[in-house]
This record gives sequence, C-alpha cells and structure tokens, in this order.
Amino acid sequence: MGLHSQDYVSIVELIIYIPALIAAIIVTARHGFHRASGWIYTIVLCTVRIAGAICQLLTHTDHSEGLLTASVIIDSIGISPLLLATLGILSRFIDFVNAKGVQLFSVKQFRLVQLLITLGLILSIAGGTGGSTDSNGTVTVSGTSKAGIILYIVGFAGITYFFLLSSSYRSGVPRQERHSPIAVAIAWPFILIRLIYSALAVFVNNDIFSVVGGKVSVRAAMAVIEEFLVVFDYLILGFMLHKLQPEEQGELANRAWKDRRGKKKGNSRENRRGSSRENRSGNSGRNSRENSRENRRESSGQ
Repeated sequence: MGLHSQDYVSIVELIIYIPALIAAIIVTARHGFHRASGWIYTIVLCTVRIAGAICQLLTHTDHSEGLLTASVIIDSIGISPLLLATLGILSRFIDFVNAKGVQLFSVKQFRLVQLLITLGLILSIAGGTGGSTDSNGTVTVSGTSKAGIILYIVGFAGITYFFLLSSSYRSGVPRQERHSPIAVAIAWPFILIRLIYSALAVFVNNDIFSVVGGKVSVRAAMAVIEEFLVVFDYLILGFMLHKLQPEEQGELANRAWKDRRGKKKGNSRENRRGSSRENRSGNSGRNSRENSRENRRESSGQ
C-alpha cells in the first residue's frame, strides 16, 4: 500500500521532532524539570508529536478502533503543552517585574489559568475516548471535547491578558530577560491559529476541519507548522536565557508549594532556636537565683 499525504506529514514530523526532543531535553535539564518552568512542556509536545506520527504510520497495518482513538487523543492534546509552556515562560518574566516592586499578578491567578488548561487537557482526553465513529469512518465529536476546547480558549485569553499587561514593563527587567516577551509575541499568533484549528475541528468537524479525515493541507498549514514554529521559538529562548539560581527564582516560576515547605522548615528551625534560647535563659535564671541564695547564706554565716 502506498503512502498518503498524511503519511508524508507524519514522516516530516518524525524528522523534525526527534532532534527537537533532544534539544528540548537539553534545555529542560538546564532550566529544571519542574512544571512551573514551562520548558518541560516542550518535551511533552515533541513526545506527543512523535507518538502521533508513529500511530499514523501504523494505521497502514492496524485499522483497529483503538489506534484511531489514540490518534484522536494525541492530536487533541497538542494545544495544551503550547499553552502551559507559554504560561511558564511568562511566569519567569513577571517574577522579574514583581521583583521591581510592581506586583502585577499573584500565584493564585497563574494557578487558575494553569488549572483551566489542565482541565481542558483532561476533558480532551476523555472526549477522545468518548467520541464515536460510524461505518464510513466519520468521527462524531463528544460534548466533553467541546468543553475542553472552551477551557483552552479561556486559558489562552488569560495568558494573553498576562502578556499584554506585563509587556509594558519590559524595560525594567534585566537585559537578558527581555527576550521572553519577544519570544511569546512571536509565538502568540501561531498559538492562536493552532487554537482556531482545534476549535473548527471540534465544532465544525467537516471534510476540511476534522481531526480524522480532514484536509491534510489545512491541518499542516494551521496546526503542524504552527506547533513546530512555537517549539523552535521557545527552544531558542531556552538556550539564550541563563539558568536561574535558587535566590533568583520568584514565587511564580518557583510555585507556592515549594515556598510553603520552605516556610514550614524555616518555622520549625525558628521554633527549635526559640526553645533553645528559652532553655538557655531559664537555666541562666535558675543559676543566678541559686548563686544569690548561696551568697545570702554566706553573708548570714559571717
């Protein structure tokens, strides 16, 4: 059986994303594998795209519904790593803005947007397993998938709000950190186009816009190219930025749960120190009282 146009796209994805995955691992190892940094999501996207390309090529020998479901799920979750990576990059930049005394955003606001995107991811996965396929191979998109896309759109709106409000403070941060909003500005229209394609594939779902069976050229122009350009943009940024030392990390990029643990440890140490001081002062007080009694006895004896 000969290769179809979608197969050629999958081969190109393998050629692009395998070396991109290596670069993403290098960048993430440099900046940290914690979720808040954002870099780990470039690894996630590269891995997802490699897996999706392999699934597509396997459909030549395996026409099972399970493989089709896997292809739908892998394609639908591609937007979430782009959004989460962007959120992580913005968190680092806004930390530097906040460090100048301008409290733009709080951890709770970032966590809310991250939660919306994560819920969108969960609903997209559930929708991929809940959709149905008729005898002609046409996929019926579930309501869960539609809810997931809506959450992605809301999350993207929140990211856009963070970006627009923080960009005006670019001149006040260290020179190297000014690359971050530029990288996000470059990626923003590509993420928007990718999100529009996902929305059309879910809500319109016709011969042109569809996760399965849609026009390959449209998918390549509105999804495949956009994802690669965003990953390429963020990997370049990752190589340009230096690794933050622990004392340089702000509360947004470091996330609150680490700070809370640190505070608990700090409080515990302070309590131990306080108890030690009290014990020392108590012992000192007892010793002085005993010395005073001894002196009085000696005086009375004389």
